[in-house]
Amino acid sequence: MTMIITMIITMTMTTITTMNEKTAFLKVVQALDSLFPIGAFTLSNGMETYVQREIVTDRKSLSEFLRAYLYTLPTNDAGFVAKASMGESPLLLDEIYAAAKSPYELRNGSRNLCRRFIKTEAVTGQYPLLQSYGEEIEKGNAVGSHPVALGLFIRDTGADIEESIALYCYSQLSAMVNHAAKLVPLSQLQGQSALAEMFSEIPYAVNKAMRVETDNLGIGGAGFDLRSMEHEKLYSRIYIS
Repeated sequence: MTMIITMIITMTMTTITTMNEKTAFLKVVQALDSLFPIGAFTLSNGMETYVQREIVTDRKSLSEFLRAYLYTLPTNDAGFVAKASMGESPLLLDEIYAAAKSPYELRNGSRNLCRRFIKTEAVTGQYPLLQSYGEEIEKGNAVGSHPVALGLFIRDTGADIEESIALYCYSQLSAMVNHAAKLVPLSQLQGQSALAEMFSEIPYAVNKAMRVETDNLGIGGAGFDLRSMEHEKLYSRIYIS
């Protein structure tokens, strides 16, 4: 009888753990959904300039763009998400992020996304680390960085870090595809085909983001930064950045 009770308790605990893991995963999925109301859909991260300069003009050039962008993520935004989710000081990461993001639009866009993200998540659950970061921002001790906030959110939920970073990389690339489909324009089939090519490369980016040193955050992406700076001076534009 004792053995049976032990088995039942073990099975129950395993089921609860599995349910908690699935719930945490779904919370991250929701936070990275393009429909999550924080305004991420208004940012092109320089894609609009690439299209206007006729650098991204078709499926092939879009694939090249996505591959190059993914290459920079581990030492940039994905790296900040990883470090924050693994326990690095959010105030230190916030300071590095603000210094590393040269284009004003990218800094300002991330700051606004961060504030809206914290405000939105406050009504969906209790996230102490995220709330504490928000308080530091309100006090003026931090600028506000969406990747840092997302990393703290991942810690609060207890979601798997590698899976979460993979989802983050996917969401970033997917947003780029949607922007390109509207701007070039491209068919959704062409865009999704280019996106699918990146699936085999995302795990490498995740692995690199997990191992990146704090001192190396912000390295790379000069071309993307320049295009983002040029975006500020475009005569006509659809996106904020």
